[in-house]
Amino acid sequence: MKRFIVWSSLLLLLTGNIFAGNGASGFEFLRTDFSPKSSAMGGAFVAMRGDITSLFHNPAGMAYMENRQVMASYTDYVIDIGGGVAAYSDRLPGYGQITASIIYMDYGSFDEANQFAEKTGRTYGASDLALAVSLSNFLQEGLAYGVTVKYARSSIDVWNASALALDFGLLYEVPFENDLFIGISLFNIGKALTAFVDTKESLPTSLRIGFAKKLEHLPLEFNASLNDVNVNAGSVWEHLRRFSVGGEFTLSQMLRLRLGYDNELHSSLKTDSGAGFSGVNIGFGLYWNEYRLDYGFSSFGDLGNTHRFGISAGL
Repeated sequence: MKRFIVWSSLLLLLTGNIFAGNGASGFEFLRTDFSPKSSAMGGAFVAMRGDITSLFHNPAGMAYMENRQVMASYTDYVIDIGGGVAAYSDRLPGYGQITASIIYMDYGSFDEANQFAEKTGRTYGASDLALAVSLSNFLQEGLAYGVTVKYARSSIDVWNASALALDFGLLYEVPFENDLFIGISLFNIGKALTAFVDTKESLPTSLRIGFAKKLEHLPLEFNASLNDVNVNAGSVWEHLRRFSVGGEFTLSQMLRLRLGYDNELHSSLKTDSGAGFSGVNIGFGLYWNEYRLDYGFSSFGDLGNTHRFGISAGL
């Protein structure tokens, strides 16, 4: 417990310089959840473990992996945006769980126009790419850590920008309560290396805190998290509104049902006609031997819906 307090304090100290404001940032694709499993649970994945998809929310969760895992997923995003991720994780004796991943997002093609909004007949594209390496292990029994180093690059036509970022997380297994885990993670600490033109953009740094609990009398693991804790808010209530909740029901040995809700997304997409089902997520996982097929659906209200497909395997 003492080590958990020390590491948590260090994590908070690292965020000291980002609590002052919430200005616009670049490289927003680094915040995108490409996992159909975690997205179906509303992104409330900070305290999940033993799964390669933990790399999107808390790399410490991968310390609980018992074998090699590989995964690939594709996201059919809103307004013709698409992207995906591929990752491979293995145990490195003496060091812990090593995971390598690649993220890609494609924004499609655009018609070029001049200053008079007249089309020139030329088209151009825009895309994002990130390469990452993660290390996860135990500080002691019941306390895991994870660190991810990633290089990000964004391109618009002939212009490019790049950045170097760090993710860090802790996962604590509460000793006096069965199957209760508390997680804390800090994503995208770093800086831009190059800029599109002159000004280097900041990174979308995010601090998350959450817990996971397997219920004793239901085949359900419940998850909840507070997101963007580091971003300024007008009141404590505004901070508390940035929450996600989700759960995974074990319906059978082969089938898992997942549900989730992201309140911040729901609030940000609210219009005069209401927010509809924005922020609502649902999905499932099909298990067969060492393979798993995942699907996740997310509603973005009037903007449309997002579909995520993934396959993973234990090796």
